[in-house]
Amino acid sequence: MSTEAPAKQPWAEPPPWIRFLRKHIWVIGILFFLTMITAMRPFLIRRPPPPEAIGEVPAFTLLDQEGETFTREELLAADKTWVVGFVFTRCASSCPAISGAMLSFQEQIDRSKLSDRVELLTVTVDPEYDTPEVLAAYADSLGADLDNWRFLTASQEAIEDFVVGGFKLAVGEPKVVAGATAGDVGVFDIAHSSKLALVDRYGNIRGYYSIDEDGLAELYHRTLRVIRIEEGE
Repeated sequence: MSTEAPAKQPWAEPPPWIRFLRKHIWVIGILFFLTMITAMRPFLIRRPPPPEAIGEVPAFTLLDQEGETFTREELLAADKTWVVGFVFTRCASSCPAISGAMLSFQEQIDRSKLSDRVELLTVTVDPEYDTPEVLAAYADSLGADLDNWRFLTASQEAIEDFVVGGFKLAVGEPKVVAGATAGDVGVFDIAHSSKLALVDRYGNIRGYYSIDEDGLAELYHRTLRVIRIEEGE
């Protein structure tokens, strides 16, 4: 009787897909990792909360560049987000930059297909001079799209209530610029804020933003955030 141990049977050859996995295990692992990171990215993004309400737009009655009244009730009924700037047409200092920044912002809103959800308001701080007709000419000189941009004036008292009382922004007294001659655009100066205010659809003031590149970028993203939160996105 033989005492030799039975010969071992060779293992069967693994199927092709197993051989492929073994050969390319590192490549497959990297691709799997990248795929998982991409799929999880929306869950990893930290979405900052919308800017807190820091005030409320008071009741007001102003006139737009067409001479039509514009009130707080109409602002709320429009169900839009608002960006508000303060200028006067005879200004030769900061106002051209403010209006230029608002024009750039309007163009960005148009490119983003948000012009039906965001409206711009330019409010004069020189209402005795800036009549609706003057504001209409000013808007035309800027090339402003009046479909979602209004230029507003009123009595001196109403403007002060709106700007100082509502937005808590200081407005100085008109003064003659040294060396200016009568008829010059910049013959008068009025100290006022150059920041743009963000107002939500409920009339809450959400913040003030500078008109430089960084400020406009922040204003744009804050505007988007306010819209998305309010619409439940």
